[in-house]
Amino acid sequence: MKKNIVIIVAVLAIASLVVYSAMKTSKVEVTQDISLEEKKECKTLTWQEEQPIYGTCIASAEIPICDDEPLNKSCSMQDKNYTYTCRTGTNTVQKSREECKEKEFAISVEDVSIKNYNLNYGDWGKCSYEADGEAAIITCDSKYDGDNNGICKPGESCIQFRITKEGVTRLVKNSQYEFTEEDESFFLEKLEVEELK
Repeated sequence: MKKNIVIIVAVLAIASLVVYSAMKTSKVEVTQDISLEEKKECKTLTWQEEQPIYGTCIASAEIPICDDEPLNKSCSMQDKNYTYTCRTGTNTVQKSREECKEKEFAISVEDVSIKNYNLNYGDWGKCSYEADGEAAIITCDSKYDGDNNGICKPGESCIQFRITKEGVTRLVKNSQYEFTEEDESFFLEKLEVEELK
């Protein structure tokens, strides 16, 4: 059997390894006077992939060749070449991807002076934000008894912060349909918005 090889590459994954961690930020103006800077902790994962190398192989086989079909009385065996795809080896390639975890909001309220707040929610759940007139509303959905998507539904433990020029109001909700200052069915540790001096 004779073989000639042409190289073609396909992918097969092997292992992963964390390389470095960094903080990424993005800023958004929620209202004319209130801005949020979202901070995410990002890790770049790197891994190596073993990629099989495929080639076109040539093989030969003896087949009968006949000159007097359909009688086939004068047949002889001859070598005939044919090609097929075969694996010829492997190649190692470095790959990477970034994974980010939401961590905190830095909040700035511009009034006569600028008030700065911080909300560290990364270990509690996911938070979303929206404007409501002159107020910025941050709603946090617990990862412990919610679906951790930043949208609060009945039965999930949620905390909502209403941020205005006058300050920050915290409301909670679990078994109720509306946010209130207190909810007897809310048992989780309550998030705090920290005012920075």
